[in-house]
Amino acid sequence: MKPVRKAVRTFLISNNKVVAIQYTSSNNKDFYDIPGGKIEEGESSVDAAIREFKEETTMDILNPKYAGNLIIEYPERIFDIDIYLANEYSGKPSEVKDNVAIWIDIDDLLKKEKIFSIVHLLDEDHRSNLLNLSNLKCHFIVDENHKKIN
Repeated sequence: MKPVRKAVRTFLISNNKVVAIQYTSSNNKDFYDIPGGKIEEGESSVDAAIREFKEETTMDILNPKYAGNLIIEYPERIFDIDIYLANEYSGKPSEVKDNVAIWIDIDDLLKKEKIFSIVHLLDEDHRSNLLNLSNLKCHFIVDENHKKIN
């Protein structure tokens, strides 16, 4: 049985742009991702979304709305991710220890070669469900290089 890690990601979208992070260190260097991370023991999913977004972007989000769940299955592990959508925020994306946060055009982000599979929730197939908070439920199967297989 594969180990499961519970996590969150929060999409902050405005004018067809999204706040994304680009990793600047580690083996994920130059990969783009959506801000988020692990849910700590005793922490609610929404509190983790707010905390992780702040840690990875320096921005504060207010009233994030639950948009659904995504399972990302790697050959050796599984990520069970609660997805949030935020519209209210303060601050500007900044650089932190392991990444730089930026506003990026959604279509430009989707064209990047190094993206984590979570970014595919912005594809035309999923974007309307994400934006309409229609309790999105997806399961992506990926390889060890983060490429979506199914």
